[in-house]
Amino acid sequence: MASDEHAPPGRDPAVAADASHPTKALHSRAFLDAVVESVPAMLVVKNGKDGRFVLVNRAGEELLGVPREALIGRNDADFFPADQAAFFAEMDRKVLDSDRVWVIDEEPLQTPHNGDRWLQTKKIAIPGEGDEKLLLIISEDITERKASAAALEAAVQNAQAASIAKTEFLANMSHEIRTPLNGVLGMAQVLAQTELTARQREMMDVILNSGRVLNALLSDILDLAKVETGEVELETVPFNLRGGLTAAAATFEGLAHQKGLTFSLDFAPGFHDRVTGDALKLGQIVNNLISNAVKFTSEGAVAVRAATRVVDETAIELTVEVQDSGEGFTPEVQASLFERFVQGDGSITRRFGGSGLGLNIALRFAKLMDGDITCQSTLGEGATFRFTARLAPALAEAPTPVRRAMPAPSSERLRVLLAEDHPTNQRVVELMLGETADLVVAENGALALEAFAGHPFDVVLMDTQMPVMDGLTAIRAIRAREQAGGGGGRIPIISLTANAMPHQVEAALEAGADLHLAKPITVAALFESIAAAADLAAQAGEAGDRLAGS
Repeated sequence: MASDEHAPPGRDPAVAADASHPTKALHSRAFLDAVVESVPAMLVVKNGKDGRFVLVNRAGEELLGVPREALIGRNDADFFPADQAAFFAEMDRKVLDSDRVWVIDEEPLQTPHNGDRWLQTKKIAIPGEGDEKLLLIISEDITERKASAAALEAAVQNAQAASIAKTEFLANMSHEIRTPLNGVLGMAQVLAQTELTARQREMMDVILNSGRVLNALLSDILDLAKVETGEVELETVPFNLRGGLTAAAATFEGLAHQKGLTFSLDFAPGFHDRVTGDALKLGQIVNNLISNAVKFTSEGAVAVRAATRVVDETAIELTVEVQDSGEGFTPEVQASLFERFVQGDGSITRRFGGSGLGLNIALRFAKLMDGDITCQSTLGEGATFRFTARLAPALAEAPTPVRRAMPAPSSERLRVLLAEDHPTNQRVVELMLGETADLVVAENGALALEAFAGHPFDVVLMDTQMPVMDGLTAIRAIRAREQAGGGGGRIPIISLTANAMPHQVEAALEAGADLHLAKPITVAALFESIAAAADLAAQAGEAGDRLAGS
């Protein structure tokens, strides 16, 4: 047992032993001082009566830039601007009266020596000696955090502005490219229907094929912009899956045979023909995979295999494998194959053209369908691309799309109003309509309204971007006149424009157009659209009559 002579003079040995216990040591003044000094935030205690500083820790001294000896016994008015000192005093009174914790997420502070800062502050009233109240304040300096948040917000705004600018640029470039392209392809199609020699026919085929490739490239760029801006939406309509895949394969089967390749398309047993989904985008994916397989295969075979699997009563998983005996890829190329603007052969002497966008867009579409695209390849031994997607089962037989044939010339000529400011496009439409229509051309929306008021028409073809009055304004004005006239019927309006971005299509339909047809146009597409717009306008007119009579 320890002797009493070891206890400090003037202290009871039992008390000394009790004070040495760890839990008792927590109450020592030195320990509490160490805790206060170690808090990594400003800790201040004020007198509740006059607001004078009673305690300031080291972090508070550093934040305020004033020695604590100069702070103790003084109040906010001695250090801060009058308006800020008054704000602190008012807040302190509220805290003392409430007896609850007050949290100020962002509190501005004008320090005497450290400039303007931002604090996150917690305040609470605590008891002092007797009836005295003290105010405990703990403040964290969030100046850098707030600056980072502001910088991040500015960066996000700049990124959004850049994205909007890119979208607008692509939309404008689409319009500017599609306008002359419409002239090239339109005139070529009209010329192809005339008497041509074999040599002339060959040259015309080159023009048409080159134009279609250019149009496909433009569509790829626009598809990429749509996906990146979140403007792509999947359709959910019933369609014949077997028929769609067969059509996609047939597009490239002839080219494969021209290259001396063996081409095959096989469907697994139990294949589901009727599904619901986006047939167009699914076709784009399969077209891209088969096109690449044929393009990059010089000899051997291209094999396409399709299978379906029932996941549950609401989902069918489609798997399409496209295998070729081409040159294949290295692991390094495979790792970047689905990135934008990347091709299997990026050298300046590469033998195959293309933008390097197709696989990237195909993969993005596949992801939208809850699917994926993967590739397995060995250099010199070909490649196998595997595409998966989830589709819904179709409850009924998918209707076969009705393709309207171009009407033959007859005594009943169409009366067509064309609002178009570009002379080449005016001539293209005139030649495409040929003897089937009497065409009135207006160079802007205002002239189109004048023509509409003076003559009856069977259909209006309306460009969007025109001087004096744009096409959307003109469409709205035509619809307003129809409503004001009462009982005059609804004229079919087709937005015939180079504006092809989703928001531009939506704007045209919201303005009152029945259909949107993007340039460059084909003869067949023009007449199909005229017939379809007439049907839609008739249906809308009947619905309006029923609504008026109800």
